[in-house]
Amino acid sequence: MWYGFAGKLLRVNLTSGEFKVEELDKNELRKYMGCVGYAARLLYQEMPGGIDPLAPEAKVVLATGAVTGTLCPSGGSYEVCYKSPLTGTWNQARSGGAFGPKLKYAGFDFVVIEGKAEEPVYVYIHDGEAEIKPAKHLWGLNVEETTDALIRELDDPEISVATIGQAGENGVLYAALMNDRGRAAGRGGIGAVFGSKNLKTVVVNGRGGIKVARPKEFAEAVEKAEQWLKNYPFGSIPSLGTVGLVSLNNSLGILPTKNFQTAYFDKADQVSGETLNRKYQIKRRACYGCSFACGRYTSVGGGKFATPPMEGPEYETVDMLGPICGVDNLEAIIRGNYLCNIYGLDTISTGMSIAFAMECYEKGLLTDKDTDGMPLRWGDGEVVVKLVEKIAHREGIGALLAQGVKRMAEQLGPAAEEAAIHVKGLELPAHEPRSESKVLAVQYAVSPRGACHMHPNWASTWDFGQLDCGMKEFGLPWPPAGIQDESPQKGIVYRYVALQGEISEILGACIFYSWGTEGSCITPQLYAEIVSALTGWDVTAAELVTAAERSWNLKRCFNAREGFTRKDDKLPGRFSQAIQDGPSAGARVENLDAMLDAYYEAMGWDRQTGFPAPEKLRELGLEFATN
Repeated sequence: MWYGFAGKLLRVNLTSGEFKVEELDKNELRKYMGCVGYAARLLYQEMPGGIDPLAPEAKVVLATGAVTGTLCPSGGSYEVCYKSPLTGTWNQARSGGAFGPKLKYAGFDFVVIEGKAEEPVYVYIHDGEAEIKPAKHLWGLNVEETTDALIRELDDPEISVATIGQAGENGVLYAALMNDRGRAAGRGGIGAVFGSKNLKTVVVNGRGGIKVARPKEFAEAVEKAEQWLKNYPFGSIPSLGTVGLVSLNNSLGILPTKNFQTAYFDKADQVSGETLNRKYQIKRRACYGCSFACGRYTSVGGGKFATPPMEGPEYETVDMLGPICGVDNLEAIIRGNYLCNIYGLDTISTGMSIAFAMECYEKGLLTDKDTDGMPLRWGDGEVVVKLVEKIAHREGIGALLAQGVKRMAEQLGPAAEEAAIHVKGLELPAHEPRSESKVLAVQYAVSPRGACHMHPNWASTWDFGQLDCGMKEFGLPWPPAGIQDESPQKGIVYRYVALQGEISEILGACIFYSWGTEGSCITPQLYAEIVSALTGWDVTAAELVTAAERSWNLKRCFNAREGFTRKDDKLPGRFSQAIQDGPSAGARVENLDAMLDAYYEAMGWDRQTGFPAPEKLRELGLEFATN
């Protein structure tokens, strides 16, 4: 009998229209704990290096973890794992909502999708069964329209719909997969992968339950977690949502502005979480089983940016459609967020692509002839909204922006490289590595999917947040050094920060719940109690850390096989230049190489290539990845 998991994997071949259900191996699953860890094993072993991410042979894994769909407070997640068409790297895109829990209730922990349908289709998974259904009537519809149509078609208002919009259909390289009306598996272009397969949507629902091995112990561990979370250190997340960070980050000089040309926005109060809450918020929204409810429904009642109720915008979106483009009009930001949601666009890459274009326009690298006659001036919210439309439909200048900043810079020539703010092709999110955290600088450089602030963790927890998150007993250096310190210690620290975050990734948990200290968050030790009672496996915190290390190394091996080496672990040149104004003036990244040396050594990776050493892989039971 399975406890904590459904125990099954569903394979879908869109070319042949065939399904296959496989029983999972408990011993193999326990090595990786599930979700991203097991998905990394599947993709590494089943998808050879060099495959075009948009080819039929490319595989996609929809993954859940042990705590997904349970009473564990962080159990509303699922992850989509695949090779990114934007970067060519490993990619995982997490989303909340109800999709992950309902996939498990339908009887499957994982879904592996491959092939390409001759015509548009959607996959319907329910109560242990699966169907491929025609979707020509859905092609061309936006996310909201598709969701409404499928609820009517299947006569089931309880389904969870994960779908692409027009951006994915049109092959925008950072198109998202949207679920549950506003939740996004956003980064890296999974929407374009779905579109390349003629796959519009995956629909899930199920009435199955999740069996618990030791119910009384599980209930006690969950109750302990709920009590500890009452002391959660980031109270603004439940109260204002992530957008509450706008005011705080601006006051500290860590709010990226004008394509990272500065880190301070003098009109930040006009786009702050407080302003959003006071003028435009309708109500809060939570993912499945979440008590934080960091999501927000907002709307704009009238005017040129009139917007119906829709989830968001989050902090990243506010900055990326706002200050990063010099925009101080919150109504324009809300409208832009709404369009990204219904068309299925990653708001981070969208905003950064627009900001890059604005800087290129400012420097004369783009002209009115290139931009369909639109002046791309900083601060013009109306232009930002128009560009979102053009990107989603690849119209005019939108076709250039739909490729992301790396490819745009390659087309515009060497003079554009300085403005191309990305790592491995993934645009930076709204966190400033020069002044927020030098551990974050390491994370941006080495993250397997490119510049990422959340997978597997928010690297700033240690020095900016002054939080150990339960990792001191495993060797996390303590107390934290100053934020501007660039000693090798910062590289060592990132090993522990990454592995702590990877625990959430392999369990199917929301990372927010793991930020704190014992008594204020869900530490690895408490997760071990929860997972042990849930599965009956008697898991220790040390075993979770080892499983996390196995997953983290395997993703590095995936990228190494695709040709990525240490030379790709770098930051945009702009971050070696000092911030010129604001509270963090003078901050820059000077000693990345020294921090990277320390990180590779701490991980057991070769300092010259950045590859995991064969002895490290054998130690982790990953002999198959030593080739």
